[in-house]
Amino acid sequence: MSKALQYLPTPGQADLLEWLKKLQNSYHSPNDFKRYDLCITNGSMEGLSKVFELVLNPGDPILVDSPCYSGSLDFLRGFGADIISIDTDSNGMNAENLNNTLSNWSTAKNLPKALYTIPNGSNPTGASMNLERKKAIYEIAKKYNLLIIEDDPYYFLQFTKPAPSFLSMDIDGRVIRLDSMSKVLSAGMRLGFVTAPIPLWQKLVYHQQVTSMHASSLSQMLALKLFEKWNLSGFNEHTQRISKFYQNQKTLMVNAINKHLKGMVTFNEPTAGMFIWLKINGIEDTRKLIYEKALKQEVLLLPGSAFFFDQSKSYPFVRVSYSLCTPEQIETGMARFGKVLQEELNH
Repeated sequence: MSKALQYLPTPGQADLLEWLKKLQNSYHSPNDFKRYDLCITNGSMEGLSKVFELVLNPGDPILVDSPCYSGSLDFLRGFGADIISIDTDSNGMNAENLNNTLSNWSTAKNLPKALYTIPNGSNPTGASMNLERKKAIYEIAKKYNLLIIEDDPYYFLQFTKPAPSFLSMDIDGRVIRLDSMSKVLSAGMRLGFVTAPIPLWQKLVYHQQVTSMHASSLSQMLALKLFEKWNLSGFNEHTQRISKFYQNQKTLMVNAINKHLKGMVTFNEPTAGMFIWLKINGIEDTRKLIYEKALKQEVLLLPGSAFFFDQSKSYPFVRVSYSLCTPEQIETGMARFGKVLQEELNH
C-alpha cells in the first residue's frame, strides 16, 4: 500500500511493466521485441489521444475506419486533423478502398502519415479483420510508409481463435498498439498501455510526463497484485471466461433481434466485442427514430450518424450494445424497439 500512495516512474510501475511485456510476448510474439517499449496510461483513450498528438499536426490527413469510433472522431475533429474515411465491410477496413484512396492521392497534398483502425469487435460495427485482410493492409502501409495505430480494446473479447495482430506481423517498426484493461479488469481503474517503437515511445513518455505524469499508482498496484496471483495461465482463464460471457450476451441479442426486428433490419453477426450494427430497412436516417422515439420508450441506442465524419449525410444505421445487459433487458429492449420501428415503417 505504501508504494500505491507514492509517485511512480512515468512509463509505469517496473514490475507491472515487466508483466505486461510478458503478456505481449505471450499473445503477440512481436518481431524483435527489443525495438519496442510500453507505457501505461490513464485508460486506453489517454494513450490514443497522446499518440494522435505525437504523429499528427493540425491539418494532417489520417486514414480511419468508416464508420469509426465516435470518441476518436471527436478528438480528431477538435485537433484539426484532415479525416480521410475508408469504407469498412464485415472484415473491417476495406483494403481495396484503402489502396485506391492512396494510389489516387493528389500530388498537391502530403500523403497521410498514419492509419487508425480497431481490428477486433470494432466499435460500432462489431467487425473483425481476418489474417488475409491484415496482411493486405500491412503491405499497403509499407508501400506508402504509413504508421498503423492498432486500437484493440476488444482483443480479449473474441469468440473464435484470434487472428495475428498487426503488432505480431510488424517487421519494420510501423505499428503502435493500444491495449485496455477496462474490458478485462475494470473500466474505473483507468488503465491502458501503449506498445510502440522506442523512438515514438520516448516521445510518448515525455508527453505523459508533462501532462498526467503517470497512471494511477493505486490502480497499477492493484492490477499488479492481481496479475501476480493469476500468472499468465490464470489471466488466460479469466479472459476466456469474459469472452464466453460476451459470446452468450451476443447470442441473446441476436436471438432478440431476429425475434422482434425480423424483416426490418439487416446485420452481420459479430465474432468479437459487444456491438451489433443494424441497417434499418426503409428508413433513410435514424437520428429522430433513436433520439426521440426509441428514447421515449427508454431504449438506449445510438444512431449511425454518430460514427461518421460527414454529419450532413443521412445514415440508416443503429448501433446496439449488449455489454452488461440482463437477458430481461435485452428481450424487453428489442421488443420495445421493434414496436417503435414497426410504427415508423407503417407511418
